[in-house]
Amino acid sequence: MMSLEAETVQCGAGPGFVAGLRQRMARHLNVQVADWLDACRELAGWEDQHLVEGCSPEGLSEHALMLDRLEGMGRCLAATAAALGPDAAARQLESALQDLRDSRSMWHGNTPPAKRQEILRDRFHEP
Repeated sequence: MMSLEAETVQCGAGPGFVAGLRQRMARHLNVQVADWLDACRELAGWEDQHLVEGCSPEGLSEHALMLDRLEGMGRCLAATAAALGPDAAARQLESALQDLRDSRSMWHGNTPPAKRQEILRDRFHEP
């Protein structure tokens, strides 16, 4: 009969097991965060094409849905990052989530047209 100690060693559940798992999860999370950040950057291009050039009710509806989904995924990633410990991914996530909130406010809030133009100018570095 195998002892509990021998069984623990055989399945790899020693003191470094949790640290190793955390490192692997952080590595996978960083890839997921990079993919999510890419999608957030792609949203800016979509906004330029579909909202800046000509805003329609359908475009706004689609935009709101994209924001909902990206924010939900971002919050999930941020919660996972927080559980794994502080690192650069958490800062990137919070910054991108703030950009999404700003986008929602600009396109779906009560932002006056002059302020919207100022934000667009700053965002796209247009004169």
